[in-house]
Amino acid sequence: MQVIKSIEFGIFSPEQVRKLSAVKITIPDTYDEDGYPISGGLADQHLGIIDPGLKCKTCGGRIKSCSGHFGHIELVRPVVHTGFAKTIYQLLRSTCRKCGRVLSEDSTVDKIKKVGECPHCGEKQKQIKFVKPTFYYEEDRKLLPNETRERLERIPDEDLRRLGVAVRPEWMVITVLLVPPVTVRPSITLETGERSEDDLTHKLVDILRINQRLGENIDAGAPQLIIEDLWELLQYHVTTYYDNETAGIPPARHRSGRQLKTLFQRLKGKEGRFRYNLSGKRVNFSARTVISPDPTLGINELGIPQSIADELTIPESVTSWNLEEMKELIRQRGHLINYVIRPDGKRKKLTPSNTEEVLAELAPAYILERKLQDGDTVIFNRQPSLHRVSMLCHSAKILPGKTLRFNCAVCKPYNADFDGDEMNIHVPQNEEAQSEAEILMKVENNIMSPRFADPLIAPTLDHLSGLFILTQEDLVVERKEAYELLAQAGIQADFKEKTVSGRDIFATLLPEALKLETKNRVGHVIKISNGKFSGGHIDDRVVEKIIRETITKLGSGEARKFIDASTKVASYFITQFGLSLSLEDYNMSEEGHQQIRDLYKDSKKKIRALVEKYHAGKLERKPGKTVKETFEEEIMGVVESIRDGCNEIVLKHVKKSPVEFKGGTKNLNQAIIMAKSKAKGSLINIVQMCGIVGQQAIRGKRMHSGFQRRVLSHFRKGDISDEARGFVSSAYTHGLTPFEYFFHAAGGRDSVVDKGVNPAKTGYMQRRLINAMQDLCVAEDISVRDAENNIIQFKYGDDGLDPTCGEQINYGEPVGVIAAQSIGEPGTQMTLRTFHYAGVLSLAQLGFTRLVEIVDARKTPKNPVMEVSLKPQYAKEYNKVKEIAAEIEEIKLEKVAHVTEDFEKRLIRVTFKQEAMKEYRIDADDVLKKIKAVAACEKTSSGCTLKPDVDTLRNVRKITNKLKDITLRGVPGITRAIIIERPNGEYSIATEGTNLEAVFRLPEVDPYGTTTNDITEISHVLGIEAARNAIIAEIMKVLDAQGIEVDVRHVMLIADAMTYKGALKSVGRHGLAGEKASVLARAAFEETAKHLTRACVHGESDNLAGVAENIIIGQTIPCGTGKVELEMDVE
Repeated sequence: MQVIKSIEFGIFSPEQVRKLSAVKITIPDTYDEDGYPISGGLADQHLGIIDPGLKCKTCGGRIKSCSGHFGHIELVRPVVHTGFAKTIYQLLRSTCRKCGRVLSEDSTVDKIKKVGECPHCGEKQKQIKFVKPTFYYEEDRKLLPNETRERLERIPDEDLRRLGVAVRPEWMVITVLLVPPVTVRPSITLETGERSEDDLTHKLVDILRINQRLGENIDAGAPQLIIEDLWELLQYHVTTYYDNETAGIPPARHRSGRQLKTLFQRLKGKEGRFRYNLSGKRVNFSARTVISPDPTLGINELGIPQSIADELTIPESVTSWNLEEMKELIRQRGHLINYVIRPDGKRKKLTPSNTEEVLAELAPAYILERKLQDGDTVIFNRQPSLHRVSMLCHSAKILPGKTLRFNCAVCKPYNADFDGDEMNIHVPQNEEAQSEAEILMKVENNIMSPRFADPLIAPTLDHLSGLFILTQEDLVVERKEAYELLAQAGIQADFKEKTVSGRDIFATLLPEALKLETKNRVGHVIKISNGKFSGGHIDDRVVEKIIRETITKLGSGEARKFIDASTKVASYFITQFGLSLSLEDYNMSEEGHQQIRDLYKDSKKKIRALVEKYHAGKLERKPGKTVKETFEEEIMGVVESIRDGCNEIVLKHVKKSPVEFKGGTKNLNQAIIMAKSKAKGSLINIVQMCGIVGQQAIRGKRMHSGFQRRVLSHFRKGDISDEARGFVSSAYTHGLTPFEYFFHAAGGRDSVVDKGVNPAKTGYMQRRLINAMQDLCVAEDISVRDAENNIIQFKYGDDGLDPTCGEQINYGEPVGVIAAQSIGEPGTQMTLRTFHYAGVLSLAQLGFTRLVEIVDARKTPKNPVMEVSLKPQYAKEYNKVKEIAAEIEEIKLEKVAHVTEDFEKRLIRVTFKQEAMKEYRIDADDVLKKIKAVAACEKTSSGCTLKPDVDTLRNVRKITNKLKDITLRGVPGITRAIIIERPNGEYSIATEGTNLEAVFRLPEVDPYGTTTNDITEISHVLGIEAARNAIIAEIMKVLDAQGIEVDVRHVMLIADAMTYKGALKSVGRHGLAGEKASVLARAAFEETAKHLTRACVHGESDNLAGVAENIIIGQTIPCGTGKVELEMDVE
């Protein structure tokens, strides 16, 4: 097979266009009255054909074999190509108007545009102006396209090379327009029999008509004004033919008002040629239907409906050594064969009547297309495919029914549920694809998550509840029932006793060679050894430990057997035991309700006391926080204590039903079983159902005041008590009061809005990340390199280990994509909101927005904060720390004084705030000194007044702004300094605003422990390696705050990719994705037309070394299997 090595970009010269063209187009029409293509028209038969009966006049081919040919239009006057308009402007500015040489003698091109006269011929230069989209003015005179072309013709080739232009610039002004083949712009026949032309054809008709009129007017000697008007119209039509979204001109529209979709629009965007047809392609041999659960299937199996199996086929090649076997297949199971394909490509449907005939002619090189059958390899996928394991390989099992069925344990990698989800299957068509799917994509080989080393595929939901109950201490079953349970998993056992404990049954499911000691969530120690099980009950944590240990020690095959067996036994057990929820499970004893009422009453007293303190102004504010912030924090503390108290009361008093075990009666609550086994839900859900719903929050805070200082009209104005700010004291089972219901609806709306906005934002972030990272692969020396062979990491993850299994990473592993997916995929679960969490940097935002800020390498973060560590001798003395904090915080005049303007008297009054002056320990004389430095002032009893020399209103406002901005003390840029107590008893200072360099200069500050969340500042002050470490720390901080587990190696790789060039780069179009060497990869990402036109100007060559560009041209991608090259010794 031929392999494309590289693609070169350039611009056709007029001669090349004429040479490529099959016919000159002169008639602005397509078909005659009889529906035949007009010769010389836009559907001329030399351009290819789209009608089944006709033959192409260029190659003689019919509709299937002729792919079309180009034509050309000779333009009467030249016009500027809109894609190169900016390049032409730059060339006109940097070359001489007379001799065409570059306006600079030395090799640098930077200073060219400021040159007044040409250093080569002495000609005085005039200023060139560019008016979008395609007009140039020399001072005030408009340059016509033919003048522009003449000036570009004068530029010598060696000067163009200096300017980095690889083509003749006059070719950017079009004299001959290339007409695309009819196959590119086919017309469609409507039901009425009329033909509807393509948008491009409409545009070409406009160009031809105006071109004709222009030619006729020139021949007739029409006035220059009319000629220029028509010329401008021709320029408009050619511009909108290329790009119908050009700034500065109205877009071309249909009579209906619909905007035409022309060449550039065909290429760009999600629906454009690059993303819709080249980067993502449609496939055959796929099916899609609704999914449903089937607990009888193993995790590797996939139940496929008979109707799908009959349609999808797999080609079986007939060879000399399997000829008899294939004949036997036709004889015995002819119904499995759909088609027989001859070596010449002709297909024959196999029917009972022609079986003998087919058998007689069957020979090597024939292909049989057989239906899907049990055991065939299929690929299963659910969209959105956010990570590698959204597409896995299963083994087909043909079943009756109309849905695709699989074991629930495999839901998690697909993120599937059974509320109507649909999924796709794909059938690999050759042995190579099948074996690759079997080895790399099989479910049992992908049990562990590529994001972090924990099992993704494990017993879940009912399985967990079943195992939880089965392994309760005193659960025993009859021997016959035990055998029946194990029979579900095909396990034979020999129990001696008449009754068998549930734990013994579970022990038979475990791999015999497994040894493990672990704890469950309650803290019971569980020991597993030689097929024996002792300790506490099973929950999700124990199951995950068993699977991880089994894979590590005994391989994924044994883990699959355990998952298959445990899910089948647990599913069957739970149907026999019976686990169902009713309202009874959410009933609580009267005593429990009374205890909750008492708890709430006590808490209300605390809240009332806080409110009174706040109104009386007696609430002591926390360092660095306002009184209001302190109050809100205190209230939230009380509110949270209510919920914690309710947890214990509910656990103790919720109704438990007696359940008969063989070992005796036990009181159980079904909801608590689910919560404890981590099958579904948590204690909070149960507390809200039968105890207390709790505080409703918006953006992580209590309800803020609405209009008129209150949230709802049920309350008094200015009421800041708990019930007026969204505390719901009812439980769901008792129902909510009207205003509680409103608060609850507001809280619900908040999270619904979040869910709607989130996927779009995270989707775009993941797309940017993947585009930036997709070429990073592991090289033979375990380093990570990109498509141009640049080293990103000398050793993957600093240790060369695969995060999934802890073994050495494989050569060719596409670690870049996996790293991008590992951050993008959990991003969908992240809250967009910036929730504030208690702790050191409670000022910093730690939501999804912060993650985007980091990977975009923003110049300044939205909430810049620092954590300032102090040297040991100062860190323990609170008063000293307070002094240092006061020294750091920037105090501006407006913090300690009111600055008011009196426009009538043209005066500015500065009135000192005595309280603030005292608090910040600022001396009035020092303030006056600083004010005098701005303008002369007169001291008064409460401050001073200023009368500006120039008493215009503008000047008064100007001086006022200057006054407000006077810095009296502190580090510039730091608006607030807050003292924080660490667990070890030492104090540190958190700041709003950041200025690393200035803070480092303070003698009391410990520079080794001081940090900021402004990564750009870190790279300026401490260098790129520190910035790389900061990126890792900051991303991990966001993920931890959201409770998302990601292996640090993925984050390290992203940080290294952003910093390996020695400067901080973002992952988007202005950073890694936009700076790739490959033209196709850049064009397929964003700004398609810009990258293609730029590549043409500079004569770029795409060496097809990366992933995106090889997918576009349909070649094997250079990672994984595609990275390995085999050499054969012919000798």
